[in-house]
Amino acid sequence: MRPRLACGAAAAVLAALLGHGSASAAAAGTAEPPVGEAGSDPVVTVTLDRGRKSVEVGDRFTVRSRLENPRAAATDRLIAHLGIASLTSDVYVDPEDWSSRRTVELPTLSAGAGAEVLWEIQAVNAGRFAVYVVVLPSTATDGGVAAVSPPVHVHVSGRRTLNAGGALPVVLAVPLLLAGLLVVARVSVARD
Repeated sequence: MRPRLACGAAAAVLAALLGHGSASAAAAGTAEPPVGEAGSDPVVTVTLDRGRKSVEVGDRFTVRSRLENPRAAATDRLIAHLGIASLTSDVYVDPEDWSSRRTVELPTLSAGAGAEVLWEIQAVNAGRFAVYVVVLPSTATDGGVAAVSPPVHVHVSGRRTLNAGGALPVVLAVPLLLAGLLVVARVSVARD
């Protein structure tokens, strides 16, 4: 991807996460209405069960997304996708490492209906991250635009331990045990 295109894509995702208009308008630097018909609304509304989460590297946690169809008609089939972005430039995120199931196909939602999707996540890097869900219609006939949830701000702290997998007791006990056996052997030899 060329640098200019990458910056535009990053601006689009950031604008969508922060709720500053449509992703396409943010990428283009304009105040145009979202992609789709003029003034079209997202297919669904998407909310997450929390705004913040603090964990340690290696911890597993669940985020629950709630999709609602505010329209007077049923939606087409939907695709929900989990996204994870670093909020600092010094941490690379490989979303596949964080969750093995990042895309879910959903059946149609009737008017006013809702659905929930649980996302199992494991923190693999220390840092500050945004976890969000994007929902798209599976066909172009629905006419709606993508819906993006507000992000869950995740703070992942590093895990520091002296007892790495139970190794510390072994490292300390084995030399002491050997020294004790040596002392017993020398005392036995000295008595003979």
